[in-house]
Amino acid sequence: MSIRVDPLFIETLQRYGAFDITACFNCGNCSAVCPLSSDNDSFPRKMIRYSQIGAKDRLLSCKELWLCYYCGECSDTCPRQAEPGEFMASARRYAIATLDPTGLSRLLYRSKLFTFVFIIFLSVFFTLVFLSMNGSMKIDSLDLFRFIPFEVIHDVGLVIIGFAILSGIIGIIRMSKRLSVVLSPNRIDEENGKKIKDIFTRLLIAIKRVLSEIGTQKRYRDCTEDDQSHIPWYRNRWFVHWSIMWGFLGLAAATGLDYVWMIFGDKIPGQPDPLWWPNRLLGNISGLLLIYGCAMAIFSRALKSDNYSSHSLLSDWLFLWLLLLTGLTGFVVEVTLYMPEATIWEYLIFLVHVVLGMEIVFLLPFTKFAHAIYRPVALLIYNFTRPEQS
Repeated sequence: MSIRVDPLFIETLQRYGAFDITACFNCGNCSAVCPLSSDNDSFPRKMIRYSQIGAKDRLLSCKELWLCYYCGECSDTCPRQAEPGEFMASARRYAIATLDPTGLSRLLYRSKLFTFVFIIFLSVFFTLVFLSMNGSMKIDSLDLFRFIPFEVIHDVGLVIIGFAILSGIIGIIRMSKRLSVVLSPNRIDEENGKKIKDIFTRLLIAIKRVLSEIGTQKRYRDCTEDDQSHIPWYRNRWFVHWSIMWGFLGLAAATGLDYVWMIFGDKIPGQPDPLWWPNRLLGNISGLLLIYGCAMAIFSRALKSDNYSSHSLLSDWLFLWLLLLTGLTGFVVEVTLYMPEATIWEYLIFLVHVVLGMEIVFLLPFTKFAHAIYRPVALLIYNFTRPEQS
């Protein structure tokens, strides 16, 4: 089978991160030390070789791109300082850019100037949209949804969510086609000694494994088990990642419950709920998890405490700061609902919170956060086509 090569492919990849894969002489040490490597999965030797020869399509169809968690052991032990861990991260950024139908990811990853200008543009745009449709600021009593009507937030939010979902679906379809080229659904189930022919059974097994991985982050723990064994569990990178993920998902679920209650129930927009209500408890706990995870990740990257944290693009900082500021302003807005008197600052913080929330949803398919979309899909395809894997 012929392979189409691109002699300038390494130069293209290097624009998505900091590494020197040309220094690699393919010794295989990176795959030998990787906690996730197996007979069927080569991390990251195979992808490095593909990039060296310019086999772009082969690289993009590698499942290992999405299964790698960048523990950094490969970079720590590389005898040539070729930064294989950062290479894998850069290859994922490049893959996200190629899956994006708008071309926005490529610009955000490769240009700091564009990123700054675009974020400012988004902030100004959403601010003007909400201010142009706002009502009045009541100083005698706080009424946030008179300032920015609930209907306006609802309508703008639906448009942004629809755009993000459409972009994500197109990216998922593209990625699925790539991975399906090299993965066969007719693998032998070694444990049972027979082929699993029932597609529905294979799908259920795959979904169960993916949900287990997402919920427990077992593979991520396996990655960091050795090099971070001396660190308390609450500072371990897998727990920080777990906190960010479940904090975001929990806040999304709490927001969804609030929305359903306001649309189909009798809840008045802006009216505070008792602290013990399920949606309120879920939102507060999730918000604390999100703030903790983002703060720890930012602190680690600022100190460059390990190999993983030493290479941070502007897109990495953007992702973390947007989440952190959204969580913090959300808690401030919650506190203001119980204040006896309203001030203009409380209205402005609410405006900032809403704008940040819109930016996060809009940027979801185009930044580092996109791996939250693509990694579960890659895991699902991988487990569906490899039912014998435990």
